[in-house]
Amino acid sequence: MNPERWRVPVRIDFAGGTLDLWPIYAMMGGCLTVNAAVDLWIELDLVRQGPGHRFTSRDLGIDLAFDVWPAEPPKGLSWVWRVLDASGAPPAVVTLHSPVPQGSGLGVSSCLGVGLLGSVLHEEAGEGLAGKVPILRDLESCELQTPAGWQDYYPAALGGALALHWDGPGPRWEHLEPHPGLLADLVVFYTGKPHHSGMTNWEAYKRFVEGDLQTRQALTDIRDIAREMALALPSDPAEVATLLEREGQARVRLSPAVETDAMRAVRERGHRGGWYAGMKPCGAGGGGCCLLVVKDGQREAAEAALRDMGLPPLDLRITPKGLHRLG
Repeated sequence: MNPERWRVPVRIDFAGGTLDLWPIYAMMGGCLTVNAAVDLWIELDLVRQGPGHRFTSRDLGIDLAFDVWPAEPPKGLSWVWRVLDASGAPPAVVTLHSPVPQGSGLGVSSCLGVGLLGSVLHEEAGEGLAGKVPILRDLESCELQTPAGWQDYYPAALGGALALHWDGPGPRWEHLEPHPGLLADLVVFYTGKPHHSGMTNWEAYKRFVEGDLQTRQALTDIRDIAREMALALPSDPAEVATLLEREGQARVRLSPAVETDAMRAVRERGHRGGWYAGMKPCGAGGGGCCLLVVKDGQREAAEAALRDMGLPPLDLRITPKGLHRLG
């Protein structure tokens, strides 16, 4: 039987990460997150009938076969099992491929969760799929054994650039149209070091709940930056760069480990070369990818410098598409 073929995008985040953790947004008020789907696609092939069950990850080199659906999460692909088990309709065969490095900070596990749940339920991106995100949030908390944010799911479930307003029991989403000049000056590169967003966020979460003043002030600053980012993204690329830099520095106040040696080296070289405008880590930082805005007309110089440093930029663009079936 020919497999169904599905694609789901990963995401970049411009501002407001960590604010999507309950009860941080409930306690602070007025929180929002700005992020966007990008055209790095996780591919899922599903076969819904046949003897037994099988999970295959082409990237991890994992191939697991079962005569009957396993009662416990299998080692190596427990997140796949967890999402499909919760769906109530696990397919016989799942084959996965992702072009994104592990620990990238691009929301791979969350976006994969959207892809798995949506595809097995025959549901492409849209408000219906976005309404199922709380299921995935709770499953991820179970998987990580720490509180899980939920901003990462929405670009995959809705597509495009989004402002997610955390002013109710679930987010209110607003679609944004990024300025064309920003799209020309936006670069994403991988630091060569994976990160663990669950643990990084957990440390900030604990300190916030305990009332640590530095943590609360840093998150207040991040909230204010996110509000400004939602206004700047469609209108002012230079302001977006400034806000990225401010958010990056606020995150360093959450934890000095957020900024890596590679990030410091990029900032120093970019200032010397005259192409640096602003940068922040994707996700919680401490490794993974970084979002960099370069000065107008300096993209080629910046990308050449990044390659020279062993930090090649990723080939991606913001995409209006979320999860969809091919063919």
